Amino acid sequence: MARLTLPGKGKRPTPPGKRAQIKVLDVVIVIGGIVGIMAFNRMSIARLQRSLPNVNSQIVGEWTSTRGPEHLVFRTDKTVSMTVPANPAADNAAPAAPETQGPAPVTGKYQVVQGGKVGIQLMNGNKYTTTISPGNPNRFDLIDSATDGVTTFERLPAPPASAPATPQAPSQ
Repeated sequence: MARLTLPGKGKRPTPPGKRAQIKVLDVVIVIGGIVGIMAFNRMSIARLQRSLPNVNSQIVGEWTSTRGPEHLVFRTDKTVSMTVPANPAADNAAPAAPETQGPAPVTGKYQVVQGGKVGIQLMNGNKYTTTISPGNPNRFDLIDSATDGVTTFERLPAPPASAPATPQAPSQ
C-alpha cells in the first residue's frame, strides 16, 4: 500500500524518549561559527586600537601652567620633571634681587593608560592624574591626588628644528 505524505511533513517527528543524532557537519558548522565570531571580534579590537590616539606621543614635550610658574617636561623614556616655585606667596611681592636660577625640578615617572589617562608619580611622593583629550591635545588639567587641586597646563611651542639648542662658542 502506498504511503501518502502531506507537503512539508516529509520527516517524521522524533518519538518521545529518543534523541536526534548530531551529525559531524553540524558540529563543524557550530565550531566554525564560534571561531569566525572570535576572529571578527579580534579584528574589530585591533582596528579600534589603531584608531585611538597615541597619548604617549601627545604628552611628550614641555608644558607650562596657565596661572603660574609651574613647568612640566615629559620625556619619551617615561620620566617627567616638574618645577614648582618654593614659595608662591613670595611671587606677588617684588623680589629684592633677581634670581638667576629657579628651584630645582622634581623628577619622577609617568604612566600612560588607555583612554588618554596619565598618572604621574614624583620622587617627593606627590601624585597627579590627568586625561589628554583628543579634541584639545595641547591643554590638560593636572589633578593633585592629595588635595584634589586642579592646575591647567598648556603645551609650549617646540623650538624650530633649524635653531641650535645652545649657542656655539666662537672658535679662535
